Formats: sequence, structure tokens, C-alpha cells
Amino acid sequence: MEKYLSMDELNDVFRQLGSQYKIMAPAYEHFGGRFAHTDNLIYQEVKSAEQIVWKKKSHFSPKEVVLPITETLFYFNGDELRESRIDPRPTLLFLRSCDIHALERLDHMYLKNGGNADYYYEMKRKKLKLILLECSASFENCFCVSMGTNQTDNYDAAVRFSDDGLHIQINDNSLKPLFETVGTETDYQPQFVQSNPTTVRTPDQVCDDPNLIRQILQNDPSWAQYDSRCIGCGRCTTSCPTCSCHSVFDVAYDENPTQGERRRQQASCMTGDFTNMAGGHKFREKTGERLRYRALHKVNDYKAREGTNHMCVGCGRCDDRCPQYISFTTIVNRMTDIVEQHLIDRQKEKADV
Repeated sequence: MEKYLSMDELNDVFRQLGSQYKIMAPAYEHFGGRFAHTDNLIYQEVKSAEQIVWKKKSHFSPKEVVLPITETLFYFNGDELRESRIDPRPTLLFLRSCDIHALERLDHMYLKNGGNADYYYEMKRKKLKLILLECSASFENCFCVSMGTNQTDNYDAAVRFSDDGLHIQINDNSLKPLFETVGTETDYQPQFVQSNPTTVRTPDQVCDDPNLIRQILQNDPSWAQYDSRCIGCGRCTTSCPTCSCHSVFDVAYDENPTQGERRRQQASCMTGDFTNMAGGHKFREKTGERLRYRALHKVNDYKAREGTNHMCVGCGRCDDRCPQYISFTTIVNRMTDIVEQHLIDRQKEKADV
């Protein structure tokens, strides 16, 4: 089903959907930005079509819909445990192609990795209906084309917004009755970005041995420059749609220490205490070492282990959010250049022998 709806018609649909669905989309959190009197563009529940910000890239990813920054897993009272409640309504999630690919990476990590599905992630994930938010053009710092995430067919509906309304293609049969009596029939097929101003080459494009790539890059001296440049704030990981690390801790209530809750909270491999261990041991104390770890995971190690795609989806949010203006795309291209030069030098050495 393909239709065109005016904004008034779309808002009528939103009002009907309100009792049945939770609608999550990029919307402004007023005065929530990182600078004074600026807004933050985050994923939150919307009630009207005008609230959806479709002309700009969100500052944070939609992963928080299924992986909240902090969530209570269960409550305890002595020997009794009580599961936390979640909104029973299914969720219509407006997100872009790269973020749909990112969700597939998270699905693997939380539903398939280790052969066990994460119960809390799975509950929220099952409720999602994915609404593809079409990109009219590439945003700044995006490199989705290079990562092969610029297009997808994994969606329940696709939309193209304009100032007057939107085109919608509906694939999910359960959503079609909601649009039968509104809008006009049209011939709409979603379009996908075919080029970005920013491009990257990943190390596996010049070397098919991930272990050799890691060996070459592990001790390369160029990482030391980030010991002073990177401040280890973790903004790159909090905005990243595929970062999945978290910590779990118990909170005992002051009134009664036998009562409390177990919480899960997002964590970052870029912060100094991420690798703290019992006895005071710590890995990767320098920020350059942490950045190397993250970069290798995003464009080498994950794909080497899973044999499918790179963890990075090319959304460019890490470049957008870094207060030190460290470019991840520059890092990836530099990694590839280092590996390529190493292979050239090794070929020359063999030829000389």
C-alpha cells in the first residue's frame, strides 16, 4: 500500500494510534543541548507529526528505545524478586537506514551472541515496528555508502516527509487498516542515498587476514597522538547506535537495605574506569589505547568474529559529537593506509631477498 497524506490527515492517524501504539521519533528536547540555550535532538515519544524532526540527523541514536541509558531490570525485597514493567503498547519507531542496520547489529549481540537471548532487550525488541525515515540527501560526516548501510528492505513501512505531508509505503499488514480511509493512492518507492561527501576504506579492503590487520595496528605508534587529544569523555560511544556495553549494579534503599533494584546502565570503553578489575588492575589506561580498541572493534574484530558486516554503520555521529574534533573516518582511513603500506613494504623485502 502506497499513499500520500497531508499533515492534517497524518495527525488524525496519530490521534488514532495514540491508544494502540507508542510512537518514537527524533524530536527536540528544548534547552537540552550541550551548549547554553541549544536544543538536543533525541528519540522520544511524539504525539503529532510536527514534532518529528526529519530534516536533520538526530544527535543520539534510536538504540535507547531498546537499550535505555539506565533501566531497572527487577526489584528485590528480601528473597522476593519482582520484574519491572514496560509499556505494553507496540512501538512505531521512525529511523533511518543506517540505524536499521545498527539495530541488526544489536540484535545479534543481545539475541544471538553466546547462544542466549537477553530477556529484557528481547521484550522491547519484539514490540518494535520499524518505520524507515527516508534521507533526502547525505548529512554531514555520514559515510553509510562506504559501509554498505545506505539502503535496506528491513522495514514495516517507509516514509518521505515534506513540509506539507508525507508519502508512505506500508508493508506490514497490521498497519494497513489504519490508513485505508485516509490519504490518496500514490506510487511511492523509498529512495536511498547513493553518495556521501565523506568516504572511507576499511582495512579488510586491502588485507583479507583480520589477525594480520590486528597485528599490524596493535602496536603502531600513531595511536599515541590520541593520548593527549582524546579526553576519554565517551561521547562517541553514547551517540553510537551499535555500542552495546553496559554495567549492572544493585541499588539498596536507605530506608530498608533488603529492598532495592537491579539496574543496567550504558557503559563506555572510552572512559578510564571501564576495565577496572579486582585488586586495582586496569587495562588500556591511555586514551590512545582505548581508541585503538574501539576502532579495531568497529572495523575489524566484530566482522572477523561474526563473518558478516562491520560493527560500524557509518552514521557519523561520533564525528558530530566529539568535543575534540577527532574524526573517526580519518582514523579508519589511516588504519587502512598503515596496513596497506605494511603489506607493500613486506613485498619489497621479499623481493630484495
